[in-house]
Amino acid sequence: MADICQGCDCTPYENVCACPTNAGITVTQPACQTLPDGSITGNPCFRPSPENRSYWSYKFNTDNTQSTRAISGIVIPICQNIVLDNIIVEEKIDGCGSFEEVPFTLSMTDPNFGPAPAGYQWVKIETNERYGKAVAVEYRLEIVGNFPVGTQAIKVKAATNILTFSCQGCFLVPQCPEPAQLNVNLTCEEVFADNRATLNYRLDITNTGGTPVTSAQLTDTITFNPNITLGPITISDPTLMINRTVPGRIVISGNLGTIDPGEEITITYSIPVVSVTGPGEYLFENNATVVGTNSQASDFCELNVDVVQLAADKCCSTDGARILYRIDVFNTPNSPESVVSLFDVLTIPQGLTVQLNSTGGCEARFPDGTEVPLNTDIVGPRTIEIRCNDIPIQPSSTIHRDISLTIVASTTLSATINNTFQSVTLETDNQIDLGTLNLPFSVDTDYEVNITCSSPCLIRPEF
Repeated sequence: MADICQGCDCTPYENVCACPTNAGITVTQPACQTLPDGSITGNPCFRPSPENRSYWSYKFNTDNTQSTRAISGIVIPICQNIVLDNIIVEEKIDGCGSFEEVPFTLSMTDPNFGPAPAGYQWVKIETNERYGKAVAVEYRLEIVGNFPVGTQAIKVKAATNILTFSCQGCFLVPQCPEPAQLNVNLTCEEVFADNRATLNYRLDITNTGGTPVTSAQLTDTITFNPNITLGPITISDPTLMINRTVPGRIVISGNLGTIDPGEEITITYSIPVVSVTGPGEYLFENNATVVGTNSQASDFCELNVDVVQLAADKCCSTDGARILYRIDVFNTPNSPESVVSLFDVLTIPQGLTVQLNSTGGCEARFPDGTEVPLNTDIVGPRTIEIRCNDIPIQPSSTIHRDISLTIVASTTLSATINNTFQSVTLETDNQIDLGTLNLPFSVDTDYEVNITCSSPCLIRPEF
């Protein structure tokens, strides 16, 4: 865009552009120009509201050699979208007072000069013998609005000659701005803390074009399973409307006004998951669209919140003096894949001596942290803590862990070994845990004349 008009020092005199002389005619673009109010500014330049006008000045010099012909017509390329009523062309002949408004025409092509460059139109000025040779004439274009600065050649007609003045970086002319171009970038993430999930969204809306987007309207629709209850929405722009009248749908909408070229609008909002009626993989689909009068864009993102519901069971079997405890954990219907850790406590009463034969791949330790040796006498009363860590469990599947021991000695006629399945811990930190059903679950093994289980396994495990 043309720079804001600021003061310009004419000493030393400089040109922005000065192409080589052609047929006795030289076209230049001075570094400084005089505006209608007499101020001297850079060339080109723009005065914002209330004027909202840009100024573009060019100078044409004709020498007095015999072969030089006077200028009869000039074409200067400008943005093709500029209308006639938004342009004033003024002419100043050296030594003849101030700038005077002169007639001009606009056209996409001309019989003498040919078609204007792509995206441009010709401002055509005919001199009508207002001046001849050995003269310097300056033209100032006053145009409503500001425009990107383009580089194009200027053409001159002298007698029957069409002269093109084009050199590196010349001349600076008002170019059409790039069309408005909305870009919408929607990002989303789930944040899990304290067995709760929060849905975070960020919407970046940018106009990467060269024209303002007007009356930009945002519509952001989030759809989800109505079995999930969402809490209050925290949103960065309080002017936006939130519609939650339809179960399983949230619509965020509002007018964003005008989005200028290069402007970026960022909107964030977060939604907590308050409750869930059952396990499952819950999908949240978000479709954000911004529509303006001259551009539109949209983006889409998905979030998936896993809700886990496990269940536990425990049983035991005996074979003579041998006892086997089976721990079962299974995924309830619709519960997704997860990773769990199990905690089981085995209490050996006073009067019994046992040997721990197998822990099913789990760790067995005494409460002080000492590892429990296998196949070694353990004299009651003792407590054994068994932990099974980081066990993957697939959807609709069951995991088993078998703990076996043998009673090797007794100093009592009656005793009870207690085995309590205490807890299941969900190790995946990006899931909501609805808890494990049936816990804690205890199984007692009574030692009297015979060894009996309070909850025998329906299918006898192999020892």
